[in-house]
Amino acid sequence: MANFILKTNEFEPILLNRAEGSWIWDIDGNKYLDCESGMWCVNLGHNHPKVVHAIKTQLDKLIHRNKGFLTPITLEAAEQLLKFFPNNYDKLTFLNSGTEAMEFGINFAKKVTKRNKVLSLQDSYLGAYGIAKTSSFTSLEESKFKIPYPVCNSEVCDCLENYQANIDDIFRKYSSDLACFVLEPVMVSGGVFKPCKDFVQYICKKIQDSGGLVVIDEVTTGMGRTGCKFGYELHEITPDVVVLGKALGNGYPVSAIITNSSFEAKLSSSELYYAQSHQLDPLGAAIVKSVLEVFHEEKIIEKSREKNQKLKDILYGLNHSFIKEIRSYGMIFGIQILPKNQMSCEELILKLKNKLLDAGILIGFNLSKEFIRLLPPLNIQINELEFLKEEITKVFNSI
Repeated sequence: MANFILKTNEFEPILLNRAEGSWIWDIDGNKYLDCESGMWCVNLGHNHPKVVHAIKTQLDKLIHRNKGFLTPITLEAAEQLLKFFPNNYDKLTFLNSGTEAMEFGINFAKKVTKRNKVLSLQDSYLGAYGIAKTSSFTSLEESKFKIPYPVCNSEVCDCLENYQANIDDIFRKYSSDLACFVLEPVMVSGGVFKPCKDFVQYICKKIQDSGGLVVIDEVTTGMGRTGCKFGYELHEITPDVVVLGKALGNGYPVSAIITNSSFEAKLSSSELYYAQSHQLDPLGAAIVKSVLEVFHEEKIIEKSREKNQKLKDILYGLNHSFIKEIRSYGMIFGIQILPKNQMSCEELILKLKNKLLDAGILIGFNLSKEFIRLLPPLNIQINELEFLKEEITKVFNSI
């Protein structure tokens, strides 16, 4: 059967069949603790009953409609999402993927400012295609608008001092061309790093003072993943545009951009026009509404902090010569790997990944950045973390 599938990825040699909470089962009945939350999407765990109920209920009403119409559920979801924010925003639209929302957000900033250039940090991952990809580490285009990513684990540091001249030079030459600064509050796929608060605040002030916008990529870091509602809170900044995806739909493809009517007012109807078949679909809106209700009713973020500390104790307690460093921000964990016993980092990472898979643990990894990654559901249970502790300790000890 796999022969019919384009090999856009390397696929694991198992077929997944069903999921519930923090667990996934394959077609043979083997179960796996999902420490990647799908593709970092199911912050509430797989198939949360309230989300499933919302899907089934909306399926019986209305799934899709023409773009010229709105529905009550869309308006309700929009109102609840705006109330979920710690800052005052009053405009949004629902889209499908995180990349699509990033594209919309960046283009929105370009139209508002009547400028064309995008400032970002090297090693960021901002999207799979278009301007978002061009602004990411995977593209060498527009490299003069990519500031080096400061790597530091201290709140008191000299990162701003080290890069200020570079930042000032970019603004001296190009401030009138810069539409926006696009930031991942925590770099996830590139290694689990967080730029320093002073560094981020300095760039944000420079861009906003020059008439540009701050666009925040919260596709992965949003919806409680960092221990706050949104990752930008770690930097104590106020973005002009916030982009959401992944956990907003808890596994269903829905995303959003959030902004203010003051920016919308600067655009003509033709500049605002956007035609996409599934923008603002009622099914996606119903799911967003249910996700927000679960966050509120089950106090997901507040309760996740205990789990975060438990997982921190587990991973930081690992003492093995092939661990170079462990980094974490909320429920985002990265373990930097060193070569060992004639095994390269790549060989060792794949060995760890495969042994953990055999033990019933799903993790993420990045071979080029030489680290493994864990982003479990925010509502993972303590007994499930005990299982993780037991199995990951066995596997690491076996190397």
